[in-house]
Amino acid sequence: MVVKLADNIYSPFGATTLENYQAVISGKCALKQYSLPDGSLYTASLFPEMVRHDDEEYTFFEHLCIISASDAIARAGIDATSTRCRFFLSTTKGNVHLLAKGETERALLGTSAAIICRHFGNPNPPVVVSNACISGLSAQIAAMRSIEAGLCDTAVVIGCDVQSEFIISGFQCLHALTPDECRPFDKDRCGLNLGEAAATIVYSNSPLSTPHSQLSWQAVTGAMCNDANHISGPSRTGEGSYRCLQALDLNKDKIAFVSVHGTSTLYNDEMESIAIDRAGLADVPLFSLKGIYGHTMGAAGVLETILSMQAIEHGMVFGTRGYHELGVSRQVNISADNRTTDKHSFVKLLSGFGGCNAAMLFEQVNTSSSQQVVKSSSHQNNISTDEHILSLRLDTSAEELVELYRAHVGDYPKFFKMDPLSRLGFVASELLLKEISSNPASQQSNNQLGVLLFNRSSSLADDNAFQATIQDRSNWFPSPALFVYTLPNIVTGEIAIRNHFQTETNFMVLDAPHTDIMAEQIALAAQRGPQLSGWCDVDADGHYLAALIAVPQHTSKETIQQELNKILK
Repeated sequence: MVVKLADNIYSPFGATTLENYQAVISGKCALKQYSLPDGSLYTASLFPEMVRHDDEEYTFFEHLCIISASDAIARAGIDATSTRCRFFLSTTKGNVHLLAKGETERALLGTSAAIICRHFGNPNPPVVVSNACISGLSAQIAAMRSIEAGLCDTAVVIGCDVQSEFIISGFQCLHALTPDECRPFDKDRCGLNLGEAAATIVYSNSPLSTPHSQLSWQAVTGAMCNDANHISGPSRTGEGSYRCLQALDLNKDKIAFVSVHGTSTLYNDEMESIAIDRAGLADVPLFSLKGIYGHTMGAAGVLETILSMQAIEHGMVFGTRGYHELGVSRQVNISADNRTTDKHSFVKLLSGFGGCNAAMLFEQVNTSSSQQVVKSSSHQNNISTDEHILSLRLDTSAEELVELYRAHVGDYPKFFKMDPLSRLGFVASELLLKEISSNPASQQSNNQLGVLLFNRSSSLADDNAFQATIQDRSNWFPSPALFVYTLPNIVTGEIAIRNHFQTETNFMVLDAPHTDIMAEQIALAAQRGPQLSGWCDVDADGHYLAALIAVPQHTSKETIQQELNKILK
C-alpha cells in the first residue's frame, strides 16, 4: 500500500493546502489579465512581483519548490536525508527564463532538481519527470511504483512551474490563450489560462504512526498511454485517455468524481468528454480547476490531486468555475456549483502534447488496521530468466544524422520538420527496431513497445532556438513550430506516432546518466510490457548521443544496468 503522509500547496492563494482549499470553496479566483510585449492580452494566475525574484542561492522556481516541500516534509515527519527517501520533480520548463540572461547550466532541469535535493540533504540523484501536461501524474506513478518495488520507503513528489515570457509567448503564438477567464467544457470556451504554483505530496509504504492518521489516502493505481495521433493535438476519439481509464479497472459506483484536465480548449475538453463516455463514466460527476488556477503545467497533476483529496474529506464535489452551458458532444455530469458526495475515491485525468495521457485512482482508506498496511515487494518473482536485450549507440552530429536517415530510413518526410532531439530519437529508434525485426532471438515485438527516454539537456537546443525568436523586442517573432518542440517528451510522441505505439510513453531528466536510476525506472516500466528505452541527448555544444536498448517484459534491473553501462561508457 502506497499512502500519502502529507501534502502542501503554495500558490497565489497562500502557502498551505488549507488556504488553497478555502479559497476554492469560497469561489475565489486567482486569474488576472496581463499583456505581452507585442501588446496582446492574456489571463493568468501569477505570484505577485514582490516575490518573483532569483537570489544568489536559489531561483524563484527553486524557492517555490523548497517552500512547498519543506512544509510537507515537516508535517510528514520523514527523514529527507535518508538513502531510503527519493525525490521526484514534476516540471515542464523549470528555470527556462534564465536563458534570456544567457545562463544555460542553471536552466537545465536536472541541475535545478539537484540543487533542491541538496537543500534537503538527500543523497540520491533526483528524477525529473518532464512529460508535458501529464508530468504531475507521471511523477506520482513513478514514485508509487518505486515504493511498491521496495526501491524506497518514502517519496517526495514536487510539482512546479513558473510562467515567463518564454512560456506565455509560446502558448500565445499557438493561439491557445484567451484574454478572458477560461470556461472549461462550456459551449463558449475559447482557450486556456496559465498559472503557477508549487505542490508537494509525500508518499510512504506505511502510514504515520499517530492517532490522527487513521484515515489516509492510498495511491491505488495509475496508467499512462500515448494516443499516437499528433504531437500537439489529441485523438478525436479520446483513445489515450480512454485506455488509461480502462486500465484502472474502475468500479464507477465507488467513484465520487473525475478531476479532469479541462483546459478550456476546443479539442481537449471534447476529447475528455468522449473518453469519459466511452469508459462508462458519463454519469459520474466531473470538474476542472483551471477556471480558478489556470493551467499550472508541471504542478497541475500534484496540485489538483491534493485539492481533490480535500474535496472528498469535506464531502464535496467542486463546481467548475467559468462553466455555464455544456459545449461538448457527450452528456457528461458537470456543474458550475459545488455538490456533495459520500464516496471515498476519485480519478485524476490529464493529457498533453506528444500524445501523452495519464490517469490515477486514489482512495481514502483506514490505515489503523495493520492488516491493510503491507510492505511492498520488489517483484523479484516476475523477473524473466531468459533476458535478451538489444542495444544501439549512436554518437553523431547533425549532418551525419541526416545521412543515416537517408541511408537507412528515407521514407518519412516529416523527419525534416522535427527538432534535433526528435530527429536523434527517431533515427536511433528506427535502427534499433530494424534490429529487433531481423533478430530471431529477440523476445521483443515491434508491435507495441513502451517508450521511456532520459537525458541531461532536456530540450535545450529548441529552448535556445525559441528564445532567439523573442530575445529582441524590436524583432519579436515567436515560432509555434519551435515552441511545440520545447517539450522534451515530444521525441517519445514522434516515435509513438511513427510506430502506432498506443503504449506508455515518458521522459525523465537526470543531472548525469545515472545508470542505476535509469535501470530502476526502466525495469519498473518493463513490468507492464517491453520497452524501447535509454539515453537520448543533444547538448549545448550540438553533440548528439543516443544509447538505446530494447528490453523484454519483466527484465531485471541488474541486466538492464549492465547493458546501459556498456553503451554509455
